[in-house]
Amino acid sequence: MTNNQKRWLLFLIAIPLLIAIIFIDYANHLAINLAVLAIALMGTHEMCLMLNKAGYPVAVGSLTAASTILPIATYLVVMGVLPEQSLALIAFTVSAVILVIPIFTMSSDGFSKVIPTVAGSILALVYPGFFLTYIVRFSGFQYSTHVIIMFMLTVYLNDSFAWFVGNLFGRNSRKVFVVSPNKSMVGFIGGIAASLFVTISGGILYPQVFTGPLYIMIILGFVAGCTTILGDLIESGIKRSSGVKDSGTIVMGRGGLLDSIDSLLLTAPVFYYLLKMTAL
Repeated sequence: MTNNQKRWLLFLIAIPLLIAIIFIDYANHLAINLAVLAIALMGTHEMCLMLNKAGYPVAVGSLTAASTILPIATYLVVMGVLPEQSLALIAFTVSAVILVIPIFTMSSDGFSKVIPTVAGSILALVYPGFFLTYIVRFSGFQYSTHVIIMFMLTVYLNDSFAWFVGNLFGRNSRKVFVVSPNKSMVGFIGGIAASLFVTISGGILYPQVFTGPLYIMIILGFVAGCTTILGDLIESGIKRSSGVKDSGTIVMGRGGLLDSIDSLLLTAPVFYYLLKMTAL
């Protein structure tokens, strides 16, 4: 089976499954938030392995376990169990522990590794764990199902159209970014156009959900389209620094889990705050 055939098979299986999970609205989308928790675990594990390959000696098991803290705490805030202010305290506590542990665990000849260890550890928790908490936050919106679906469509139609348009028309506009030379400017434009189509359509079809003016939806589509592309490029840079082609092998036809969610990570916070500005 070719790589493209694997991608199409994954698309035909994963998309209906994802839609089904999103429509399960029990307990503020418990199903999708459990999926986010699992993604945080596996994504952090992949990130830790890449950091180790890049020369940043991080504790894979401990950080993988710690990656669950912020998504769980965010869900408890959405459910009203914890106050919003507790998230900052929890984030500070986790960061402080990461800073303190090397002081007591490093041998006398290993303190030269404190900075790369701490820097790598914090990166592993922020990317993907912290960024994923914004997908959990979508559950707190009144029309959360609509928001989550539009977010997913904005990102993944961007990915799909960028790939499709780039392959058809972008051969002469590649090598725009050194970090990912196979990506084309024509593909980027196609991806942003797809994101704009989703957000503008959402604003027109569901004005009771997306209550802000239409220009906000245009801004949302354009900015989300750009961050979707940037998210992909950021992960490409991390992989190049680690000397790996894919972040892992768990996803058929796409490589690692981070390879499949990289576009979501940078876009989720932007999407959340821009929608908050529309008084959703």
